Amino acid sequence: MNGIGEGRCVTLQREAMDFSHADRQTRYEKIMALLAHSDPAASFPCLFKDQYQLKGFYRFINNPAVTHTTFMDGYRSGLMQYAQQQHDSNAQQPWLLIQDTMVVNYSSRSLDLGYTQKQQTNGFLLHHGLLLDEKATPLGLLHQQVIHRERSSYGKGKHCRSKKTEDKESNKWIEALETGVSFSEATGRALIHIMDREADIVDLINSCNQSKGQYFIIRARHDHSTLSDYQRQQQPQEALETFRLFHLMRSLPTPSVTERTLRDSKGKPYSAACYINYCSFSFRGIKQPLYCVWVKEKEPKEPDQKPAEWFLLTNIEVYNLQDAQQIVQWYSKRWTVEEFHKCYKTGCSIEKRQFDSRKTLTTVIAMLALNAVMLLRSAYQAKERPEACFETVVTDSTEQELAKKIAPQYLKPVDTKDTQPYSTLWWLLLLGRMGGHQGSRQKGLPGWQTLWKGYTYFQSLLTGYRYLISNTS
Repeated sequence: MNGIGEGRCVTLQREAMDFSHADRQTRYEKIMALLAHSDPAASFPCLFKDQYQLKGFYRFINNPAVTHTTFMDGYRSGLMQYAQQQHDSNAQQPWLLIQDTMVVNYSSRSLDLGYTQKQQTNGFLLHHGLLLDEKATPLGLLHQQVIHRERSSYGKGKHCRSKKTEDKESNKWIEALETGVSFSEATGRALIHIMDREADIVDLINSCNQSKGQYFIIRARHDHSTLSDYQRQQQPQEALETFRLFHLMRSLPTPSVTERTLRDSKGKPYSAACYINYCSFSFRGIKQPLYCVWVKEKEPKEPDQKPAEWFLLTNIEVYNLQDAQQIVQWYSKRWTVEEFHKCYKTGCSIEKRQFDSRKTLTTVIAMLALNAVMLLRSAYQAKERPEACFETVVTDSTEQELAKKIAPQYLKPVDTKDTQPYSTLWWLLLLGRMGGHQGSRQKGLPGWQTLWKGYTYFQSLLTGYRYLISNTS
């Protein structure tokens, strides 16, 4: 599913790679060309049928000049070039940088990578900054930090409160913020950092407020107080809760009602009526006033569930209901990074990669990040531009030919009624049927896991089809 992955922004990221040698540059181009027209989830011995090509790949990835930093620097450089080339009417609109952390597990491997949650686990964390444009189109990975939790530090988390933020794991949010600052300085493009509850950190909020062109939307984790230390001493203990964020937002008069798309515990979207309100506060420890947008589901989807509720902290000015709804809309794009993680883990099988050193493993994971972005962009293109020609998503002529030949065997009459032939929606439904989806009218559009099953099956058919063509000719 390489389609929109061949767009200008991804091409620039690939071309921005600097391996300090022409031979390594050529080898990288060959590897990316193979991955673009193969199943990126396959093992490297399966991808490289020729033993000399496989050895060439291993020499490339083990070269001291090819590192995790090499790839991330290339991605950032390419994304900066792409941003600098945008001169349309949207050039001044901020882009979104969605921050999130992914756990990568290798519990069955002998290579010690550190622990993830429990001491006996084996793996590491990847903290991501996924860049989206003003239309929420995925562009690429602007930031990736590898975090190894060494076993010698297990059980010492209770001492973290006495450490400075720069000495804590939570400094990952500030490091991604610093990457955003460098991006904005180079491109003139402001960024809105979208972050979940783990990022509700006073030092991070203050750093973002002090950084030019950096805005944030953070789902509140802490029930921040609007009282200073002196004011707290003047209040009776039972009254302190009435000066905290959650109580204040819930107590605001006349909340509006809006229709929002929410997600259940399995990530499936559904429409719900929600209360919405907004207000500005000054909080203890935070140097500048913040706005808070409150959203609460009127009735939960299931009777035994609590209604969904968000307290969104932001340094973006919120003056009216339209501004508040825009904040919620931007925050709802945070789910895109969860889809990216699925592309990374399932689509590129990063947890199945087997290498004998931390350096080589993390280098390969960084290399495959661009393929995960390409997969994500392809799925986005099909869902957001359903009437576009599917050849904008499937750029290989042999793949196009095979898709057209096998479509009558998989698509049902109801599918052909719901879509234009050879559109991106047509391609999406075809992959869904091949992955076991029962139809969009009953189940909605196929999800990522189903699409990936269909695409993997399509790739197996494509291998046989290419073999048939080569023998026939």
